[in-house]
Amino acid sequence: MQLEDLRIGAHVHSQDGHKLGTINKFVVNGKTLSLTHVVVDTGLLRSGEPLWKGGWGLSHDRVVPLAAVAHATSGRVDLTMTADDFKEHSADYEEEYFEAMPDLSPGRPDLGDVARLMSSIPGEPGPWLMLEKREIGPDDVEIPKDAPVWRLHPHQKIGEVERVIFDESTGKVQDLVIRRGTLFSKDVVLPVRCIVEIVAGIVRVNIDDDALRGLPEFGAPD
Repeated sequence: MQLEDLRIGAHVHSQDGHKLGTINKFVVNGKTLSLTHVVVDTGLLRSGEPLWKGGWGLSHDRVVPLAAVAHATSGRVDLTMTADDFKEHSADYEEEYFEAMPDLSPGRPDLGDVARLMSSIPGEPGPWLMLEKREIGPDDVEIPKDAPVWRLHPHQKIGEVERVIFDESTGKVQDLVIRRGTLFSKDVVLPVRCIVEIVAGIVRVNIDDDALRGLPEFGAPD
């Protein structure tokens, strides 16, 4: 498999030929920027989540290690897992769970009880908070499609991630292809050396005006 063939948006298939979803995120180590996992959006119908239990609003992403990717082209990714293996062994990328909102003054009504009531989930007996836990390591970060790219000085959004290019020999991020502009957008290549950090799906970079204007347009064939 060539890492350069991995694309966000590619259709993911099991070893026994079942369509599992599409790639919608890459997970890389935040320190080395080496690719570690791919995240598969299974979609509502394949997720098995009942609508009446919040299937519309919950995440349907599953995370698999890079080692589970057997073959990739620009539009298709094949896994080493069967469909049953994927269902049983891939992990929920975001696990949502609920905890009761604490009553700061139990035993008597106060303004805090009004806030708790207003925050109650419709149809549930009491006020709850929805929390999330992500199935990635403490040093891992995500690069989703359309991730905003901001430069630090001046603090300015310069585009969105269109594609991630990985170095074949190291598995590390080599370049980001970012989309600049709105009505008349173009894709340009941002070298990895410009990346300062990736936090909460936001890419922060350090690049001056001259270097930004000089970024080469991405013209590689798909």
